[in-house]
Amino acid sequence: MRKPKILFSIILLLIVVLIIACVVKGSQKKSVATSISKVEIENNQIENINSIIPQNNSNEVSTINKKEDNKNNSNKKDNKKTSSTEKYKDVNETVYAIAKVHIRKKDNVNSKILATLKTGDTVKRIGIGDNGWSKIEYNNKEGYIYTQYISTEKPPEAQEIDLNIDPNRKIDSSKPMLALTFDDGPNPNSTPKILATLEKYNCVATFFDLGIYMESYPEITQKEEAIGCEVGSHTYAHKNLDNLSKDQILEDIKKAEKVYKSTLGHDLTMIRPPYGNANSTVRLTLNYPLINWDVDTEDWKSKDKKSILAQIKKVGNLDGRIVLMHSIYDSTADAIEELIPQLLKEGYQLVTVSELANYKGVELKTHTSYWGLK
Repeated sequence: MRKPKILFSIILLLIVVLIIACVVKGSQKKSVATSISKVEIENNQIENINSIIPQNNSNEVSTINKKEDNKNNSNKKDNKKTSSTEKYKDVNETVYAIAKVHIRKKDNVNSKILATLKTGDTVKRIGIGDNGWSKIEYNNKEGYIYTQYISTEKPPEAQEIDLNIDPNRKIDSSKPMLALTFDDGPNPNSTPKILATLEKYNCVATFFDLGIYMESYPEITQKEEAIGCEVGSHTYAHKNLDNLSKDQILEDIKKAEKVYKSTLGHDLTMIRPPYGNANSTVRLTLNYPLINWDVDTEDWKSKDKKSILAQIKKVGNLDGRIVLMHSIYDSTADAIEELIPQLLKEGYQLVTVSELANYKGVELKTHTSYWGLK
């Protein structure tokens, strides 16, 4: 009877061991499942976070950056407030007017005019501002003047240039006239269209061509002059002259002069600085009249015929005006086709800049900027 009892005990023990083993194994599976579940949850959270925080500088990042920008701008404003009392750096020096310029009571273009300086007049500067103004001493009082119109360097004497006038052109000085001007050319597509319209109506204009394009399309610049138009320079490479040193300005202009003479066979007489920019360094350096404008068609912005015509129409009286356009846009060429007969019908004479100066009694001088010739 002992053997059956022993056998039964062994079987019972085995059953208990199996039960314990199953329990342990189940626990391990649960633990593993729990771990896997945790990993899955963490992965899902990462995916959710990635979906909330857009990649590659998208909206959320932009929002964060904007907040930082706002913070920085706020700091800048605070800094400006702090430095407002230190806006002018103290100096004590004699400066020269490099153009006709007003002395004002405050550093504001609408402030009262205390006096007007002529080119070459001197005044004592006592402060240089970071706002484009200089503080000066005038009649034992403080005044303000645009920094770009004064220089510590004595300006060279402005010389009157010989105007390019065709004696065969009949112009009535008693009738209204204006000068159409075109920058940035010549362009092989749009400039010939503009020339064709001018030639069709026996009209002229002034072209301020770039040296780099005159080199590429010399025959177009030659055609401009051949039909009676005036050609000036828009510099060689359309750099912002205000950002250049005297040597850099001269380097660009000498290249422009060389291309101009090789193309047209005579010397350059006038320049239009890119963007109309001509600070004291530019004015002192360039031995030319600097011809700007007083009517901007904004053809460079709209590139739309109707908009160009509307810009001109809203000016009203165009007598004595210099109109800015660009000879590199088809939209400008299209606008000219409609504009020229319209102007002629209204009684305007289309003249070159030199002709406009001559008949309006304005002397074009070197080292001088002109915004219109009324």
